[in-house]
Amino acid sequence: MRDTAVKDLYQGLGTLMRRRAELSAEFHPGLSLTAFTMLTQIQAAPGTRARDLADLYGLDKSTVSRQINELQAAGLITREGERPGRRGYPLVLTDEGQRQLEQEAERAQQRLAETLAAWKERDVTAFTGMIDRFLTDAG
Repeated sequence: MRDTAVKDLYQGLGTLMRRRAELSAEFHPGLSLTAFTMLTQIQAAPGTRARDLADLYGLDKSTVSRQINELQAAGLITREGERPGRRGYPLVLTDEGQRQLEQEAERAQQRLAETLAAWKERDVTAFTGMIDRFLTDAG
């Protein structure tokens, strides 16, 4: 029975991961999933550098650099400091980047509320608790 439950969970997580781009378009129509994820990380960890993002997400530095250049060209981030450190320039959200990130988070939370509208509050709370526990246990 437990083996079947784990298998079902595995398949469900796989489907969710495959649908992440589609869900991202629904939840964050103003920003790509990559842009939203990077902006969120830069906001959460001030002083984050491109190399840190590459390490965190397991991406090639050139891939991250392209995305960083796009975010900078869009006026969402800026590079701080006169000289880069060994891992590059510290990245900072601009006021516009902060505004867009907040707007996207608000939009995503509204869309999530619509998706879960038929759920009882205790079910949403239990689901949140299970996700938190899973993420903690997964390391």
